[in-house]
Amino acid sequence: MSDLIFREYRRPDDAEDLLKVRNAIFPPLTVEEWLQDESQTASLAYMGRECVGAIPLSVRDFKLAPGVVIKAAFENAVGTREDLRSRGIGSGMIAAARDFLQDRCDALMVYRGAERSDGYRFYWKTGHRDMIYLRRVVLEHPEATDVKLDPLGLQDLYEVEDRVHKLYQDTYAEYGGHPPRYVGYWKHAYAGQIYTVIKHDTYFFRWPEGPDFQAYVIAGQRTGPRADKQLTINDLASADGDPKTMAQALRGLITFAAQQGLPVTNPISWEHPFRRVFRDLGFRESLRQTMIMAQPIRPQMIFDKLCRDKSAVADLTIKVWTPTTDFVLHEGLQPKHEITIEGKDQQIWRLLFCRLPLATAVQHDLISICGATDDIVQRLDAVWPYAPWVYHHIDYI
Repeated sequence: MSDLIFREYRRPDDAEDLLKVRNAIFPPLTVEEWLQDESQTASLAYMGRECVGAIPLSVRDFKLAPGVVIKAAFENAVGTREDLRSRGIGSGMIAAARDFLQDRCDALMVYRGAERSDGYRFYWKTGHRDMIYLRRVVLEHPEATDVKLDPLGLQDLYEVEDRVHKLYQDTYAEYGGHPPRYVGYWKHAYAGQIYTVIKHDTYFFRWPEGPDFQAYVIAGQRTGPRADKQLTINDLASADGDPKTMAQALRGLITFAAQQGLPVTNPISWEHPFRRVFRDLGFRESLRQTMIMAQPIRPQMIFDKLCRDKSAVADLTIKVWTPTTDFVLHEGLQPKHEITIEGKDQQIWRLLFCRLPLATAVQHDLISICGATDDIVQRLDAVWPYAPWVYHHIDYI
């Protein structure tokens, strides 16, 4: 293994090498399809002149909390040559990615499941930690309701993206955990590689029907070789996040599903604003199945983006210590006090990604802050946001 080389993908010269590894494991992409997405790079492993490992990386904006948007590289379709697995190649590619992404990315992230699997253990071993757990809500045997909506298609969705965007912002402005939305996002998402390799029929429902709809639901069904017999909700929102309005649009989807004889499913977080709506409509909730995992590449940049008031930390040098690493997180303009935030990687990473309230973490002994007075802890808590996260299946890579 001494002749292994790890490096970044070179566009477009390495496309065929990368796809040879990727397509041997996952639904295939052509070179032309791969090159259409300019946000993609990759970490590659070469043994001599042969590419033996690849981790495609989709670089995208990601919202941690209101006003806090980082640049994240999402790992997807990770693989190594079959006879060389479990020999450190994947770990080498992750280490290389952390290095070559230093100048343009704040974090590595991945959508993952199966907590007892080798794949999950690989990400944990390479420094990723869980940021959110998703549960699948399922309506196994939908029955027609008093609401009937005509299913529309993607072109209909694209024509009203301004309205869809407004309702989305109404509902999720205070949430993190997803790429920030803009008019055109939905068209961009449905042009992504996941919908190239796994074909879908997509249905767009709006309630009430007409240009001034107050709620929408987008659902999809896999077709082709990887077809499934269910409708998966990709995205949904309502005016002012109103649950009663949202329930009406969902009833329209349920009626359609009953006509098709298909169950309806949706992956949601504990903090999802419509969790109670799903329960009231008869959806049953599973054990957690999926999570978003993350690790920081540039923690100082993440802190700079999340800190609400730089003047409140101008007199502080903030260090971080975990069992695996230590670093200076922030150097104030007029430092008078040096403090060290201590904790396990899991807690520190969740703190950095706005998933752990700082004062609560201190109170429950999840983290400790050496050298900090009560006043300093209060100041840090005031400038360090916590945000509920919500996931939408349309964002999946």
